[in-house]
Amino acid sequence: MDDSALITSAAAGDELAFELLVRRHTDAVWRVARSLLHDNAAAEEAVQDTFLKAYRALGRFRPGAPVRTWLLVICHRTCIDQLRTRRAGVVSLDELRQVRSRQVSPDFQMAFRSAMEALPVRQRQAFALVAVLGYNREEAAEIANVPASTMRSRVKRARALLAEALSDGPAIEEHRG
Repeated sequence: MDDSALITSAAAGDELAFELLVRRHTDAVWRVARSLLHDNAAAEEAVQDTFLKAYRALGRFRPGAPVRTWLLVICHRTCIDQLRTRRAGVVSLDELRQVRSRQVSPDFQMAFRSAMEALPVRQRQAFALVAVLGYNREEAAEIANVPASTMRSRVKRARALLAEALSDGPAIEEHRG
């Protein structure tokens, strides 16, 4: 069954059809959530919330629209909500383990992480979708629900700010506004 048929069946009450959709798209939803939230537990919560919201919205799904994109948009919005409520300054154990496990120097890892976290939220999300997750700008724009030109400018600005921050340029904070 294709995704559209599964959505139709799930909207009619077929729980098995919805379960198949969940299994089919969990990896993609997880990658988006993890890249935006930088925490396994928070990403897991976002994935569960995404599929719960999708289940509740089955009747409002626009026929013919790509199901994966619909789910990723829901996930993106769910992550934004989590980021808005997240307490600043808390570093998860997963993040610390990840930093230690990579072969890039720890100083660079910390500098990059700090530079990423200092980016304005919209630019950080744009950079994560394109540079980390590998979506093209048009796909990323659709996920973030912005025009492709806006996505291009956000990615470009994020790269410029990251390059500046990592070359000991002025702090990113000075460029917000």
